[in-house]
Amino acid sequence: MSFPYLRVAGGALLVVAGLAAYSGLSVGASGALILVFGGAVVLMLALLGHRPRAWDAAVFIVGLLALSAVSTGYSFGPRSVTYSATRTQLRYNTLSFTVVSSTGSVSLGFTNRPNLAYQVNFSTAGGIETPGVNTVTNSTAGGVFNLKVSSTWSSVSVLVGRGFSLDFNVTTGTGSIDLEAPGAEAIRSVSLYSSIGSVNAVVDSSALTALILRADFGSINLVSHHLGAAGARVPVTLSGTTGSVHMSVELARPDAVSLTASTAIGSISQSLSGFNISQNTRTDLAATAGDLASAENSFVVTASSSLGSVDVTAGFVPG
Repeated sequence: MSFPYLRVAGGALLVVAGLAAYSGLSVGASGALILVFGGAVVLMLALLGHRPRAWDAAVFIVGLLALSAVSTGYSFGPRSVTYSATRTQLRYNTLSFTVVSSTGSVSLGFTNRPNLAYQVNFSTAGGIETPGVNTVTNSTAGGVFNLKVSSTWSSVSVLVGRGFSLDFNVTTGTGSIDLEAPGAEAIRSVSLYSSIGSVNAVVDSSALTALILRADFGSINLVSHHLGAAGARVPVTLSGTTGSVHMSVELARPDAVSLTASTAIGSISQSLSGFNISQNTRTDLAATAGDLASAENSFVVTASSSLGSVDVTAGFVPG
């Protein structure tokens, strides 16, 4: 029985491909490995007069294909890529972030670093990552700096410097969304939607125009110690399909508020301070505060879940 030279070479190729992918070997270096290794094996077989069997040839071809995949940019190890801009580079006071992630979580937060305007980080713990799936593009319109962040496989982290007026619009296919913005008084609007994953937001704002949190398969949680409306009938909407919905907010006076909550199958629990409750059943809640028709600044708050429970705690900022 002849020695399986080609099968051994194929196994070695698979090992080299794995090491190259994990170590982040460059495309050019991986391509050179294919040529050198493949040529050496062909020469060895010719010199030995060895006639490989079909199984051995198949293993060798699989090894070549794996190394070829690495050379075109596929990788299997942890990866992290960061984009950032300083306040010196970014001469705008209003930033609008649009983040779209197909598979991966999104986190949004703030930093006290004095000269940082924003920082976007893509991280991939494992699995297949291909070139071009993470993108950051920007545009400007009407004095607003618009940053669009897109990812197919990676988790996305966004850090923003203090002092900007901000809009957040985030969508994930599979992955949670977390917004940590306590004391961020300059947030104008927030829209967070996850198809499969939880949505969690800690938001304070003195001039809010809209706050929308939605999840199809996952829980929703909103916490705020100060929400002020920047106009009449500003929507605050928490809408879930299968998960629970939890809201704990303190609203700024003298804003008027219309608050409703509903669930089809779950139950509603509430703790309201300063509201007139007109309906309070296991599946429906309705309450108001102030005169919504005449108020210059007011909120329309809605919390609902089709199949989950709804917990509403609401009151007004002291003073």
